[in-house]
Amino acid sequence: MRSVVDNTVDALRRAGREGEVFLSLLPDRARAEARQSDDRIERLGPLDGSTVSWKDMIAIKGVTARAGSSHWRPAAADAEVVDRASKAGLVSIGVTNQSELAFSGIGYNPHHGTPLLDGRVPGGSSSGAAASVARGITRLAVGTDTAGSCRVPAAFQGVVGFRPTRGRYPMSGVMPLAPSYDTVGSFARSVADIIKLDAILSGDAASPDAASGLSVLSDVLDGGGVAAPVSQRCEEAVTALEQAGVLMEHTRQSPLDEALALIRAGGWPGAIEAVETYGHLLETENAHHLDPFVAARLRASAGLDPDKIARVKQGARALRETVRASDTIYLLPTVAIEAPHLAPLLEDPETFAAANTAALRLTMPASLLDLPAISLPAGKTDGGAWVGLQLVGPPDSDRTLLATAAMVETLLMQKETLT
Repeated sequence: MRSVVDNTVDALRRAGREGEVFLSLLPDRARAEARQSDDRIERLGPLDGSTVSWKDMIAIKGVTARAGSSHWRPAAADAEVVDRASKAGLVSIGVTNQSELAFSGIGYNPHHGTPLLDGRVPGGSSSGAAASVARGITRLAVGTDTAGSCRVPAAFQGVVGFRPTRGRYPMSGVMPLAPSYDTVGSFARSVADIIKLDAILSGDAASPDAASGLSVLSDVLDGGGVAAPVSQRCEEAVTALEQAGVLMEHTRQSPLDEALALIRAGGWPGAIEAVETYGHLLETENAHHLDPFVAARLRASAGLDPDKIARVKQGARALRETVRASDTIYLLPTVAIEAPHLAPLLEDPETFAAANTAALRLTMPASLLDLPAISLPAGKTDGGAWVGLQLVGPPDSDRTLLATAAMVETLLMQKETLT
């Protein structure tokens, strides 16, 4: 049996070859944490000795958190989520790449490279976090999710990505984008590992039963701008779950549909907050160093109508309570499109902006309503692109949602084994 130190050295070696995935490595810290794990007589928990990476928004003592940009200051202390993970015996391997300022769903980064998949974008903003798991470098990764930044890269890279209810994990030491919508999120290859990590980061180890049924957003799945190959894979998953005995209620209207309508009519409130957080960078002498696509999005967001945004927020509060009362877990695609190839996007800013909007469209409703959500792999399209299946639960239903996702994952894996 390999030691934790052996696994850690291997992870560090592999991470060192993935410069577009990792921005900084933590060899001294990782080896020290690995040795401590090997030396313990009693394990600190089920993830003691497991490798983890951290998005470049999350403070690691002595490491410069840059938010995917070109320069910031070294952190004086670990973020609280890092401290909790360390106390549970996790081994921190390094800091992962991301979209600059976490303000893009594509995952492109002109400063540090982009971890592409056969020329396709990795999804953002937590692109490197998802890649560190998808490429088998670390067992776990921690990112942030504001409008879909854990779920989109999970969908595009074929791993599990979880966005918890806001406030479930401490945000101390985490760089902001849009504080009313930001949350720490996580990646793994299995829901079981997400459940274990959630207990560490939240302090909540409850083990509720899975939901007895799911509500399928048929209007979204059957149309609504969802690409046919994506819809096909998700419909196959729905059929497999129905055949396995899961009660599937097909609905033509839901609070998530209404949230989509709110965003279409008034805009994404997180964009206004992003301008409040980073808009000043557009006026500095280093403005020309910003990713031009991120800069363009900041400028466009500055023009949103505050009155319309206020109406979106007001409508969202009412919809959130509707979801709470319904006590329903919804099923829909994570992303409506296949991961596009990067090269054509870089040739045309309008094409880039349209792809970014399409990538985030179906993850934004859960973020707007502050609902826990998770993306599960649903297989690949005939063109070779991964497809994500998204489950969205009521407010504060995180552990029930995770239990339900574990059930769905198991049933879909059984279907794959049989076929």
